[in-house]
Amino acid sequence: MDKFPEAFKRFEKVVDIDRFESYKEMSYAFGHWAGKRWRDTWLQNRALANEGWRLGFKDVSVPFKFHARVRKEKWAKAYKKRVKKQVKVVAKKYKGVGEVRIKALSWYVSRGYSANKIQKRMKDRGIGIQRKKLLKIVREMRLKFKKADTKKYVPKKYRKKKR
Repeated sequence: MDKFPEAFKRFEKVVDIDRFESYKEMSYAFGHWAGKRWRDTWLQNRALANEGWRLGFKDVSVPFKFHARVRKEKWAKAYKKRVKKQVKVVAKKYKGVGEVRIKALSWYVSRGYSANKIQKRMKDRGIGIQRKKLLKIVREMRLKFKKADTKKYVPKKYRKKKR
């Protein structure tokens, strides 16, 4: 439910809006009036900009830090599509791992949980997976692939000697 117009009407009752010369002054005054409820988010700024246009301010703008939001959303949508596809591939690929486990894994991976945290949470739920298999699935779901030369990532004392 959109509460911003109600809040702005209360602001109009308390503060004389006609004395503001620019949108910037009005936005500063509204932020000051709103106090701790003004979080300076993209949605709040957009709603305040709509009220500014309604009142007829010419210099209405959303702060610059929110201009990149559109690009980020497009990238995130494309990434989410790729991840969804990958989850389907993983579900088909590992037949020993059931649907419940795959759903749980994809949920944890989408929230950015580490493999250790995922393993602990799944163990607590009683749907554990072997560590090696879990790591392999998590890597695939994150769209990370095997490193080309794994030898250089193995500590020297554990490497096999060439003869």
